[in-house]
Amino acid sequence: MNVLIVDDEKHVRDAVKLLGEWDTWQIGNIFEADDGVTAKRFLEQEKIDLMLTDVEMPGLDGLSLLEWTKNHHPKVVTIVLTGYDDYTYMRRAILHQSFDYLLKPIDPDILNDALGRAMELIGPVQEQGEAIDQIAKYISTHYAEELTLQLMSERFYLSREYISRRFKQRFSVNLSDYIQTIRLNRAKELLGETDARIYEIALEVGYHDDKYFRKVFKKQFGMTPNEFRELLSV
Repeated sequence: MNVLIVDDEKHVRDAVKLLGEWDTWQIGNIFEADDGVTAKRFLEQEKIDLMLTDVEMPGLDGLSLLEWTKNHHPKVVTIVLTGYDDYTYMRRAILHQSFDYLLKPIDPDILNDALGRAMELIGPVQEQGEAIDQIAKYISTHYAEELTLQLMSERFYLSREYISRRFKQRFSVNLSDYIQTIRLNRAKELLGETDARIYEIALEVGYHDDKYFRKVFKKQFGMTPNEFRELLSV
């Protein structure tokens, strides 16, 4: 697992690295950033599992960084490090889904207790994230079958609410739209590769009502399946 420590004061970053019992949790890398902008680059370029961040920093402050992280990298577990015992800060950190809120100067026991609880959380989060990717892989090969949120829930042992939320975060579309896109893209391939009739192609990609298939195809691509086929033959 990889950790990112974000603080504009080097001695604080050094203290966190020194006091954290990192070997206990088999940490791969500990990255450092002295401001929120640099932290965003690490989050975009590296696989970060845990981020500890200060609140008051020049440029992009810690709370804005938390909000951005929640929206763009929701799997990252975050812990706030701050010298401000302020209810407003704490409340905003909680709203941005910070796992814990630790005060400076850093107490080694409190730090490691928070790290231990965070690491217990990260394991299941990683496994569930992999499950979402497995659902997408399953859809790519079983698109012609009946696919519903309930069926995915039963097959992968995850709640419908969790799948719905995580799928949207992972792929920026909901599950049903993702399934439809997979089916329609396959239909486009079949329209170009075969002479199959439209209703046959509809069935092959999972649509039992060819009229509905024609409707969603036109909505997605701005032309009917027949028009698309004619376009390919020009």
